[in-house]
Amino acid sequence: MMLPLSLLAPLLVMVGAAVPWAWLRRSAAVLSPAAVLPAVVLTLTTPTAELEVPWLLFGTVFRMDAVARPLVLIAAALYGAALAAVTWRRGPEPTLAAFLLATYLGTVGAYLAADTVAFYLSFAVLSFSAAGLVIHHRTPQAHRATVIYLVMTVLSETALLGGLLLTVDAGGALLADAPAAIAASDRSALISALLLIGFGVKAGLAPLHLWLPLAHPAAPPAASAVLSGVMVKVGIVGWLRFLPAGDSADIARLLLLLALAGAFLAVGVGLMQDDPKVILAYSTISQLGFISAVLAAGLLMPSSSGATTTAVVLYAVHHGLAKGALFLGVPVVRRHGRGVTGIPVLLGMAWAGLSLAGAPWTSGAFAKYDAKYAVADLPALAGLLPLVATGSTLLLLRLARVLWRGERATEKVDGLFGAWLLLCLLGTGLPWWIGTGWLELQPPTWDAATLWDSTWPVLLALLLAAPLTWLVGRVPAVPPGDIVVPLETAAGLLRSSGGAGLARVYTGTAQVARAWGRGWSRSAGLVRDGVAFMETRTRLWTPTGMAVLVLLAVLLLVLLFAGGWSP
Repeated sequence: MMLPLSLLAPLLVMVGAAVPWAWLRRSAAVLSPAAVLPAVVLTLTTPTAELEVPWLLFGTVFRMDAVARPLVLIAAALYGAALAAVTWRRGPEPTLAAFLLATYLGTVGAYLAADTVAFYLSFAVLSFSAAGLVIHHRTPQAHRATVIYLVMTVLSETALLGGLLLTVDAGGALLADAPAAIAASDRSALISALLLIGFGVKAGLAPLHLWLPLAHPAAPPAASAVLSGVMVKVGIVGWLRFLPAGDSADIARLLLLLALAGAFLAVGVGLMQDDPKVILAYSTISQLGFISAVLAAGLLMPSSSGATTTAVVLYAVHHGLAKGALFLGVPVVRRHGRGVTGIPVLLGMAWAGLSLAGAPWTSGAFAKYDAKYAVADLPALAGLLPLVATGSTLLLLRLARVLWRGERATEKVDGLFGAWLLLCLLGTGLPWWIGTGWLELQPPTWDAATLWDSTWPVLLALLLAAPLTWLVGRVPAVPPGDIVVPLETAAGLLRSSGGAGLARVYTGTAQVARAWGRGWSRSAGLVRDGVAFMETRTRLWTPTGMAVLVLLAVLLLVLLFAGGWSP
């Protein structure tokens, strides 16, 4: 991690620096894609690498394992492509590169963290650094998206901090001990619920997904590629690392229910959108629902947790490359989608779309094939999951329609085009290599039954496309962010009605205060009059009392002597 930090430092320190120092910032930006090379080398050469830093925090440990290794490699590929897209062009963007490097450190740190404190620190760095990606363009849309993103992030961090503190208190300081510690804790259900919320915001779990459809259209394409392709997977990894299989079955069932709701409802909302990046954002929510459902199946059935974990990792690898290519491909299509250059662009986008839909001979078919058999012990779920591919195909058809009708762009996308092409090339073979080599999975045999299983969801989408397009044009459109709009309306009404209520409370309390003041004024006047009366009587009775005392003393002496008193 030293190389990313060494490149990040001049990008941040030189912000606003004098012109003579600007060359250092530009040079650091141009070199920033090289920051991912150590991670690439590490994943390829040292599958069990481990780093202990006993003096950092409470003793920090980073470790490569079967879950982290593929995800770190995909993160390096996507971040490298994103950094190249924003720096290898005319007018590089050092500030954007700085935030990409910061989120890269948080992402890789969370994947590799072997202790709870290091995981939380990396997660927090990732979460708050990503706000710089969302607000980058500083438009009103970006400001609104960033506000909502930060609200959801604070909610996530608060729930996560509470859950992880309870985890450590139960004996889960190391990630390897965390699931057993949570299962044995008296507060197991509470911890699992907090972790469900904390990681659910990042993983786009319905109804905590509402920041995603707003952040993607606001952020630059390169930022959207890593947001959707890599960063949201940190929430999935959090569930894999902490939630105990076989324990808190109610939490697992709730996760499964919410995952399936997001997988299917996101399709309906996404079909109503006219912005390509919003459509892709809802596609991400649907795909994350698929991944979360497979993960929940492993929590419900501990005997299959190993199979579901590898299925989740393979799907995350495939989805990261395909979705990253689609996000980077949006500006590429707008610039190079016509003419001679349109042929490779069309082929690349077609590959990414077919792969995301799970068409035969694509990495998506491999990932869906493995996921189907991983959840075979839940026949109902195994029957529902292929329909997610139908929804994905419908969203991709909507994306193609919107892109085809969209305006052509004229700005240069030189670095972006190369980054997009790299992700397309990697996506055609890398998931297969990781799945068969690193995860030791068997690829599909492509017999008639397997071909039909991967084909019929796509064919069903083609049959439904026309009637759904007709229907979507005749129903009220749902704005991006869906439930954000009624929540914002409710907040506005609460603010206005709350302000009026506060004004009424202020008026009422002011009246009470005035009445109270008048009462105390009257009471003080009575007390003052009483004191004055007593003082007057005291002045009158003082000499009289003295005379009486003198008279009594004289009478006493007379009686004593008259009575013959003697000592």
